[in-house]
Amino acid sequence: MSGMPECLRCKTPMEKGFVADGNRSGDAQQRWDAGEPVSTFWSGLKVDRKLELPVITLRCPKCGMLESYANPAK
Repeated sequence: MSGMPECLRCKTPMEKGFVADGNRSGDAQQRWDAGEPVSTFWSGLKVDRKLELPVITLRCPKCGMLESYANPAK
């Protein structure tokens, strides 16, 4: 993302971060996958790791509002 957008509620510049996603092997950054979730016996959900996008979350330091984005790598 180029430049930090302003909060939609209070117009304060947002700060970049991420939301940890807990799993059996520890914490990881949230990731976005296209389509509907498909359960598997061995790994929980069937995903194509090559098509996943990391989720970046912006937080307003004034009001606490969160905005999440899954931008493709540039």
